[in-house]
Amino acid sequence: MKIANKLSLRIRITLLAGGILVLCSIILTGAAFYNAYTLFYELTAAEVLLPPNAPQSAELGDVPINTVRSTVLAAKAHFDHVGLTTLAAVSILGMVMVYTVAGRSLLPIHRLSKTIATITEANLKKRIPEEGRKDEVGALGHSFNVMLDRLERSFVRQKQFSANAAHELKTPLAIINAGIQVLRLEEAPTVADYEETLTTVERNVKRLMAVVDDLLTLYDEQDEGSIDAVNLKEMFDTICGELRFRFEEKQLEVDLHCELQTVQANPVLLYRACFNLVENAAKYNKDGGRIWIKTFAEDRGGKIVIYDTGRGIPASELQSIFDPFHRVNKSRSRKEGGAGLGLSIVKSIVEKHGWRVSVESVPEQGSTFTIMF
Repeated sequence: MKIANKLSLRIRITLLAGGILVLCSIILTGAAFYNAYTLFYELTAAEVLLPPNAPQSAELGDVPINTVRSTVLAAKAHFDHVGLTTLAAVSILGMVMVYTVAGRSLLPIHRLSKTIATITEANLKKRIPEEGRKDEVGALGHSFNVMLDRLERSFVRQKQFSANAAHELKTPLAIINAGIQVLRLEEAPTVADYEETLTTVERNVKRLMAVVDDLLTLYDEQDEGSIDAVNLKEMFDTICGELRFRFEEKQLEVDLHCELQTVQANPVLLYRACFNLVENAAKYNKDGGRIWIKTFAEDRGGKIVIYDTGRGIPASELQSIFDPFHRVNKSRSRKEGGAGLGLSIVKSIVEKHGWRVSVESVPEQGSTFTIMF
């Protein structure tokens, strides 16, 4: 097996096809020998018409028996020589032809391999020429191009994520550093100066901790953890209680209707996901707007639906709102304290449970987030 793995695909195809060719040739040659020997035996069987002690000068018909024997033996030897020579020639010629045909057949794969070898992370936009091929090589090239598309999108998202993460972490650090430098410039800083700087440092440290905590939650590779029966009515009552100040600030009306009372989930993670959705529904809602929270059962599962009458999301943004650090309105989101990780955390938690989350939205009318399980 180790030796076979070291051989090229062309050699392995040649050995396999050549072996089959040689085997078929041996079988055909054996069949020819069998038929020829049968004929030879029939020719020499005429000797039984003569007495065993017949002299060499005896004749079979008009031909001496010695001449008959010599002719038959010479024909048999000639047939054996021609048969074995033909077998060897056909086997060698067949192996050469198989090697040549295999090389031509594998030529597109070699070209594909050379093209793939030139593709690096620096030129992921390069694609394999498919040239309208409908065979296996064309299918392989198409599949590889599809994989390159996915890799390119993944690299772009990764670079964007790294840039956004660096920016989110750098901004609070820059503010902290600026506050300290200003304090150092004061010849005789007062207690009020120290308190102002400490307040700025504390606020931005909390912001850093929140971002780091969100990133840890987002990229935690562990499963959903302990699963318990979660009372959805009690959970949403607690969430609404914590967000009451936001509801009162914007004079929002919240309707809660839980047809489905319980669901099997991780209580902490599900609370975090639903809290983020309700908080967003309040944060981006209009003054005097409404929020509907509904849970109901279906045939093989259920749904949690959170609908608001807020600003809505443009159709062009719907495919990206679950990406880390994505903001529909960056300047407005920053003023409202968003780092763009809330919905990414929601999606991560929902998928850890094996569920799905979707969104429907109409600008200036509202958004509907649905968790399906």
